[in-house]
Amino acid sequence: MVAVAFCIVLISAPALAAEFSADMVFQPKGEAPMTAKVYVKGNKMRQEAMEEGEKQIVIVRPDKKVSWMIDPEEKKYIEMPYEDEENLFEEWSLEKQEKAKFLKEENAAGVPCKKYEIDEEGEKTSIWISTKHSFPVKVEDSETIVEYKNIRDGSLEDSLFELPEGYEKISVPTMDEDKEVSQ
Repeated sequence: MVAVAFCIVLISAPALAAEFSADMVFQPKGEAPMTAKVYVKGNKMRQEAMEEGEKQIVIVRPDKKVSWMIDPEEKKYIEMPYEDEENLFEEWSLEKQEKAKFLKEENAAGVPCKKYEIDEEGEKTSIWISTKHSFPVKVEDSETIVEYKNIRDGSLEDSLFELPEGYEKISVPTMDEDKEVSQ
């Protein structure tokens, strides 16, 4: 379940008003790409990926202040608190645009975009912002490339963003609990 979560944590995800599905390709430079199916409806997000031959699902629900990591084969899930400062659904804003350097208009993932560069403490990141949805369809830095491909606009079922019926909640030991066990 851990590999699925890292894809969500490492990127700024789609815009708040959007409703679509896409294939997300996460490419650490020099390593094999990892892919996931992403569904976005407003500020809700669902990500499905295969990890070691097993399907893993992460649902992010800022409205409920929760994220769920779901194992459909075991019919179990882990619930994690969601904090506003962890907001993954960052729409490209005028404030961000003012801090970025506009480079050119260019397609990314078959979508018309405006390409920007952000320099934070010497670390340069290129960002391709969709002119239709106002969110990053591609982000590239010195270590990774994240790109949304096969973006399909359209209505999504609310049930995609809910826990499935009959799944068992499991807990993950905290660091404090791990210390107690090892003593």
